[in-house]
Amino acid sequence: MGFGIHVVGLIAVIVIAYLIYRLIKSEKILVPNRPISKSAEDILAERYARGELTKEQYIQMRDDIKGAAAR
Repeated sequence: MGFGIHVVGLIAVIVIAYLIYRLIKSEKILVPNRPISKSAEDILAERYARGELTKEQYIQMRDDIKGAAAR
């Protein structure tokens, strides 16, 4: 009977370890600090980096954003 208790305890430890592993893997516990929202300049820079904008479009939009922020 003592052996059975050890087997049940071992199974419980394995199940708990597996659940902890799954939670960590799915990032539900350890979520890195991510910005809640990106700034307009960050989004613009990403679009330029992906090639969605030409250099001229990027500069014009960047200047528009900076001008709007200064108002």
